[in-house]
Amino acid sequence: MNPQIFNIIFEEDMDTEAIIHLKNNLAFLEDNIEFHQTPAQGIQVSAILVMMTSIAFIFGASFVKKLGDRIAEDCYPIIKKSLETVYKKYFGKNPEYRYQIITSRNSSKKVPDSDYSLVLALYCVSKNNERVKFLYKTSWGEKQFDAATEIYLSSIIEFVNTDSGAVRDLLDEKPTSLPPSLIAWDEFTGTLTKLSPLLKDIS
Repeated sequence: MNPQIFNIIFEEDMDTEAIIHLKNNLAFLEDNIEFHQTPAQGIQVSAILVMMTSIAFIFGASFVKKLGDRIAEDCYPIIKKSLETVYKKYFGKNPEYRYQIITSRNSSKKVPDSDYSLVLALYCVSKNNERVKFLYKTSWGEKQFDAATEIYLSSIIEFVNTDSGAVRDLLDEKPTSLPPSLIAWDEFTGTLTKLSPLLKDIS
């Protein structure tokens, strides 16, 4: 994986239509984007929101610089549009698919006790190698989902390019012992918040 470009990693058992939609909508990025298929996840540990996501958008430093320099306003709506199929299949009040995981060898498939999705997340890495994962609530309406995406993109640019902003403030206020740091948009306050990796503290 080239750490300097925009990488999208997806599990092999993810819905093909959603992945094709992502590829088609983001094809304009040409050499600045790569897709990587990985095997489906197996038995998971309790800190599951830290350890795995089925579709991960990973923003490399050089790509983030380009976003900040010239194409942010043009790129935001295209990235948001590329997520439409993912949103409709896995998010909202009546998703087409409900994502499940195996929590132990002897259990049936269970949904973790969390409001946050295991399907999609955005990632970035700071100049100091601090890793941040931006989470989405499964219950968000499409407007909330789009608002979070736009805030996440602008926050990634600010954090990676200038090591400042809301993400920097949250990391300084609450250092992380188990990376990546988990960040989510609070739809009630309109601000970013830092989450605990422990599921019982996230819901």
